[in-house]
Amino acid sequence: TYSLAAIDSQKFLEYSLITEVKKSYINLLVKKSHLQILKEQEALYEELYKRMEEDVKQEKLPETEAIQAKIVLNRAIMYSNIARSEVISAQNYFNSVMNTSNINYDTKEDILPDDYAVLMTINPTDESINFNDIKNYALAHRYDLLAAKKEVQAAKNKLEAVKSQRIPDIELTGGYAYQTKGMSGDGHYQSGGYVGASLVNIPLLYNYSPEIQNAQIEIEKAELKYKDIEIDAIRNLTDAWEKFVIARNNLNFYNSELLNNSEELMSASRKSLQNSEIDLTTFLVSKKLYLELILGYQDTLGEYYTSFAELLKEINADSINQIKIENI
Repeated sequence: TYSLAAIDSQKFLEYSLITEVKKSYINLLVKKSHLQILKEQEALYEELYKRMEEDVKQEKLPETEAIQAKIVLNRAIMYSNIARSEVISAQNYFNSVMNTSNINYDTKEDILPDDYAVLMTINPTDESINFNDIKNYALAHRYDLLAAKKEVQAAKNKLEAVKSQRIPDIELTGGYAYQTKGMSGDGHYQSGGYVGASLVNIPLLYNYSPEIQNAQIEIEKAELKYKDIEIDAIRNLTDAWEKFVIARNNLNFYNSELLNNSEELMSASRKSLQNSEIDLTTFLVSKKLYLELILGYQDTLGEYYTSFAELLKEINADSINQIKIENI
């Protein structure tokens, strides 16, 4: 048998577990995305190396160019192997969070999606929800706060019960009686109903003051506990909201500025290399910057998904739409 407060606390723990599952799932997708990007880079460097070798054979390029391309390819292979091991580690952690021994779970997607609805996440350009809406919903629905509020009410009910001991209990009696002619004073048959009342448990020598005082102390303790939980909830919610806003701003900056500009630069660098307008070293510098930016984008996208999951946990909501509906 569980109390309502215990049930609400259990629901709060369930939200924490669900969030850990989401975060480990997202982390696995981030690692898979890294691996796919690095494998694409490896394929590109292998193609580049073969082309350099052919140009060296035709004496169009010095041999050092092919050697440099071979070194870059070997480094790309090493990075791909590291990324592959990170995927395995992330998958093992995901399954440990799922707490299964016989089933090996994997992600449905092979790469971190930029379709936010796939992972049930709000679009980063959607700013229809503000912090006050989030806070008001959380204070009204967080299960730890609901449990603490019930403890306050239980303490108040206990005080009323103790106070009621100071009021005497009224005992009512009633019935029907009769007298025969021989027993009555006037020689006639007598009958009729009667009602009686009496007071019991009269607190003449004891007024329950210690019990009342203890009950009042319990109310104060429960109210202080509720206030502490509320302060922690607001602090954690504020922290989760700020992390979400930062992740959202970073992702929007990637989407609006960095990705398009970097793709244009990479395309131009590749064309320039093919036309021998730049050397291999210059191209590799551009390619390294582009790779770092794409990997950084995947990390930022993963951080956005993760921060949104943390925010929902602090709100105790399954979807941001619950808040939108309540605010209509």
